[in-house]
Amino acid sequence: MYSGAVIGDAARGPRVLFVSKAVVPPWNDGSKNLVRDVATNLAHARATVMTTPDAESLAPGVTNDHVYHTTSRFSPALAENARVLARLLQKDTHDAWAFVFAPNPKTSFVARGAIVAARARGFRGKVVQIVASSPLSFRGVSRLLFGDVVVALSEFSRGRLFGAGVTRDVRVIPPCARPLRVPSLEELREVRTRYDLGDGPIVLYPGDYEVSTGAQTMAMAAREIKAAHPGAHVLFACREKTQRSAEARAAIESELALAGLADVTRHTGNVPDMAPLLHAADVVAFPVDDLYGKVDIPLVLLEAMAARKPIIVCRGGPLGMLSHAPAIEPEDASALADEIGKVLTDARLAAHIGQAGENLYHARFSPRVVATAYDALFAEICG
Repeated sequence: MYSGAVIGDAARGPRVLFVSKAVVPPWNDGSKNLVRDVATNLAHARATVMTTPDAESLAPGVTNDHVYHTTSRFSPALAENARVLARLLQKDTHDAWAFVFAPNPKTSFVARGAIVAARARGFRGKVVQIVASSPLSFRGVSRLLFGDVVVALSEFSRGRLFGAGVTRDVRVIPPCARPLRVPSLEELREVRTRYDLGDGPIVLYPGDYEVSTGAQTMAMAAREIKAAHPGAHVLFACREKTQRSAEARAAIESELALAGLADVTRHTGNVPDMAPLLHAADVVAFPVDDLYGKVDIPLVLLEAMAARKPIIVCRGGPLGMLSHAPAIEPEDASALADEIGKVLTDARLAAHIGQAGENLYHARFSPRVVATAYDALFAEICG
């Protein structure tokens, strides 16, 4: 199952096996994108990532371990999880294992058992547990943690772990994302044509329909946006991640139609290429108050910052790291519409927020900066 020797000088740095979902396209999942972006930007540690047999090499020096047979959507199938377990029970010479997933009873139980079994067979490596997204509940979360070092993606999450009684060594390393490609003018025009957006401003909501109150807040704000900016459109770019997505989307669409807002709102469903949509937007609105199932700073927000787009977020939680962004209270649709209106009518303000976001992205959230922090961590724990 292991694909071969690691490329590179043995003296270069510790060898790290990332235990995660299959690190293969499509690149629309926060946890596997984190593995890809960290692995390909490590300067000293040498990464091995779990992939499928047909996966291309991510970069020179990154080794593919052909663990998975197929690419799952967001939750690997039971058979694929069994293959991960079988891989971990093999003899292993890595200096560290880095587990990347949201703590949950099933996966934590299997991981803990695999570590015990591997140590009984001679594995002496260190274990890093990266809390890629928040658990459904923090109650009893200490029973789900097993790493020699635990990595939280924000000070907020570390605080919640400590508040739940966790006593392990918990470090904070922020998430990261690659900048999206810059689309052509033709692609930008095509996006407007495809979704019938006209020539007016575009307000992009890239949250979800069903987990948080974000979509409901965005829908309520649409009335005031329409009144103040008749040519504007609100674009709901929400992936269908759960079985409730379709039902929740239908409810939002029905509410918008009854309010007479169907003509100024659009719904994209799954978007295969986010670059044209994000670059076409005038403002990215993210009034999301529940980040369950997402990395602490969702990919699309980091991509928007890298693209110098103004963003508006919900106050509190990990999104507090985005100190440059206007923030509203949860479910405050009027405040959301007001902040959107300020950005749409004040080009200097929009440019200021966008530039501040890009500066923050390069300072804290770029793959190179984040990988440097992981390099330091692996060097420290592996001696």
